[in-house]
Amino acid sequence: MNLALSAVAGAAIWALSPVWSGQREPWDAGGLYYPAALFLAGIVLGAIGPRAIWAHAVGIALGQLLYMLMFLPLGPLLLLGVVFLIAYSLLTLGGAALGVILRKA
Repeated sequence: MNLALSAVAGAAIWALSPVWSGQREPWDAGGLYYPAALFLAGIVLGAIGPRAIWAHAVGIALGQLLYMLMFLPLGPLLLLGVVFLIAYSLLTLGGAALGVILRKA
């Protein structure tokens, strides 16, 4: 469940990026949209599914990757984009850990 729910959240962050940030790719948005969205998603996901929080980071990355492959033009920087997705997904892991702590409080 954690993996699937997180994948949906990851795709949603990308799908909503043009609306909230004005950029098709969230890492191109000015300010904190992308890191904040990943961290906040992690908090919510960690509070909902406190077990196997690693699945939240994997799911977020997977959802973003699937969104990119399905809705954005592919280019020579795809591999670099995957590396960025994995690195940024660590923010979700941190948020999920905080969500678990807040759930217990």
